[in-house]
Order: sequence, then structure tokens, then C-alpha cells
Amino acid sequence: MSQLTFTEYEAFAEAVQDATMSMRMPALEEPKWTLRHASVGSIRIQHGCEGGGSIAEGATVRDGWAFFHQISRSRPGLANGQALTEDEVFAVPPEGEFCLACQPSHEWITVIVPPFLLFESPQEREVASSTRPHLLKPPPYATRKFTSLVRRFLTIADAKPLLLHSPVAVESFQDELVAATRNLISVSERSSSQLFFRWHRQAESAIKLALSQPDQTLTVSELAQRNSMTERTLRRVFKSCYGLSPLEYLRILRLNQVRAALGANCPDKTTVTQVAFDFGFWDLGRFAGAYRQLFGELPSETLRSPSRS
Repeated sequence: MSQLTFTEYEAFAEAVQDATMSMRMPALEEPKWTLRHASVGSIRIQHGCEGGGSIAEGATVRDGWAFFHQISRSRPGLANGQALTEDEVFAVPPEGEFCLACQPSHEWITVIVPPFLLFESPQEREVASSTRPHLLKPPPYATRKFTSLVRRFLTIADAKPLLLHSPVAVESFQDELVAATRNLISVSERSSSQLFFRWHRQAESAIKLALSQPDQTLTVSELAQRNSMTERTLRRVFKSCYGLSPLEYLRILRLNQVRAALGANCPDKTTVTQVAFDFGFWDLGRFAGAYRQLFGELPSETLRSPSRS
């Protein structure tokens, strides 16, 4: 089966997008129910039109974030008891519980994005997974772009199904949808996920700085100053993300790095002292005590028994 080149795909996609943007969805004058399922790469899309009211409740899948948007409605619906305004999007993390109550004559889309596409690092995915279902309140242009991309994909899938077998086309659409979804989160006003992700980026920046200079013991004030924030903000960031102060988190992180290094070496190739110095622990007495308190054994025991690390 022949595949479209990227240039051919882009030309076709632009033509379809122009046609899609100029279309208006007709009003649902009489009860009508349709439900479609589609996939673009690892992203799943559901699109429905319902002439009557409906209630949907349950939990989302384990491997995807769900983003629900009512495109048109006669009256606002409810998402976990909160009224959905025209430009809001309901975001539900994996296995998050939801209850959607929709009024008659409404059209909706749900986009399910795997966390590995939506969030770049394991730490960011872990922080995001602790977020509760909530409403995103992006500017209207961000919601329109998100909805337009979904409609565009569905239109192209109907008009040119062979494109679904083109890796270039699928990857391009997937990248666009991921970017639009990330944008929904990043520009949302007072979104809890936005705060989490911003805090995590700030914490990660401070962590990288501290780990890049193991021969220096940076204070909280120095870490905050070098990351262009106040000491109070830095403490709040770490407490919100990890439940620990910056120094507590860094100490535990370094102790875990020491444990991994000790477990990967043999006693005749390295010493506890050398490994401790490599990770910025200069007071060996305090280091050994902290290590034993955290792991229940002395560093020398870990070095002698690497299989137990």
C-alpha cells in the first residue's frame, strides 16, 4: 500500500482544515444519537451527538488521561457537580472517577492521551497522577484549537481513510493533538495541574543544580537565588510536590544514589569513603547514621552485599 509523503499529507490536511473551519454543525432539531470511536497513533477519540439528556459515570482507563468537552449544548452540563461553561474542558487522570450529566441536544468529544505522551518525565507523570479530576479553564482560543483538531482528524479519517495507514500523517496529527492538549493545561487559569507542573519544573531545576555540584553544599537560600525564586517559594514547591523540604529531599536522593553506587561495585574496587565523597557527603559519621536510619544497614554492609541493594 502506497503512503503519502509529508508534503502531500500537509497539502491535503490544509485543504480539509479550511473546509472544516468553514463548516458549522447543524442544530439537533430532533433526537439523534451517534457515537464514533477513532484512534490517532496512541491517542483515542470518542465523538458523540445525543438528542436527549444523559448521565455517564464511572472511572477512566488505567493508561490514559481523558479530556471531555461539550462542543454544543442547549444548557450547560455538569462534570462532577460543576457546571461546564462553553470553553471549559473536564480533565480526568487515569482511573479517575467521573460523573457527567448532560442536557438534551448536545455534541461532545473525549480525547484519551497516554501519560507518556502528555508528560515528559516519570516524575512529572507521578505528580500528575495524584491530581484529582478537575475543570480546565483555558482561554477560548485554546479550546477552539483543541476541538478543531479533533474535528479535522475525524473529517480526514472519513474523507481519506488511507491516511490512517500513513505513519507521517498519523505522527503529525498525534503531535498536534498532544501539543494542543498540553496547551490546554498550561494556559488554564488556576488549574491545579498547571500549578503542579510548574512547581515540579521549578523543583526539578533546583535538583539538577544541586546534583551538578556535589562538591558544594548549597543552602536553600542559594538554590532559590540561582533558580530566580524566593526561599519561601522554593520550600513551598518541594513541600507541594514531595512533602519534604528541599534539603530533606536532596539528602534522601543522594543517599539513594550512594546506595545504588555501592550495590554496583565490589569492595576491592571502591570504598564507602570514596563513594560518599563522590556524592557530596563529607561528614562520614553523620552520613553513616543517616544511611542506616534510611536503609536499615550500614553503607559497608551494602558494599559487601551488592545483591541486596
